Amino acid sequence: MRDKLKLVSFDAWNTLLKLETIAGRISEGIGGLLDVKPEKIFEKMIETYEDLVSSWLLGDLDDRRLLSTAQKTLASSLGTSAELVARGVARGVSLIDPGEVLYPEVVEVVERLSKNYVLAIVSNIFYWPGSYTRLLLEKAGIAGFFKAQLYADEIGISKPDRRIFAEACRLCGVTPGEAVHVGDSLIEDVGGALSAGMKAILLRRGSRRFQILKDASLAIIPDLTKLEEAVELLE
Repeated sequence: MRDKLKLVSFDAWNTLLKLETIAGRISEGIGGLLDVKPEKIFEKMIETYEDLVSSWLLGDLDDRRLLSTAQKTLASSLGTSAELVARGVARGVSLIDPGEVLYPEVVEVVERLSKNYVLAIVSNIFYWPGSYTRLLLEKAGIAGFFKAQLYADEIGISKPDRRIFAEACRLCGVTPGEAVHVGDSLIEDVGGALSAGMKAILLRRGSRRFQILKDASLAIIPDLTKLEEAVELLE
């Protein structure tokens, strides 16, 4: 007999919040301090991410030091200090209007789901700490819908490590079999959740694909308006 789903956990970036928006604002923040075009900063941010991500996913970078490593590496590529990069990141985040960073369907979907399920955030970090994501969710007026928010820099574990998903279940008082995680990354979100014994929903924005693979405990959706239906069909 299948467990009834009680918890829906969410990835934050590219799921609830637009990654391109915060990356663009951070590029503006750092660029303003260095008098460099934001486009150039953005290119360096992408290059630094690509240089570090493989080592990170393989576990060669300590999760608690990932933020400082990313900022220091970016600073080195820009010929500046990590302190200035940190200031630029903070400056960029302060420029964000909650309305521009939330996907349009998020408020309605989260509010509706919260009536029948416990909700949580399970999110990695890179150039900015989890506390900045908390702030944006608070400013957007949706933080109160989530019983728990877990960020890799705060607990020292990144997705796809199953332990961060297990901790989300523990904090929300459910078993992994009673939980489903939704996110846009096949490795970090789907792989991590399934390895923890949860069900998983892969978000593929821009596609039209809606598919339920019940025997694999997996669904694929094109946007969050299909999330509630997918959760119900996975039960």
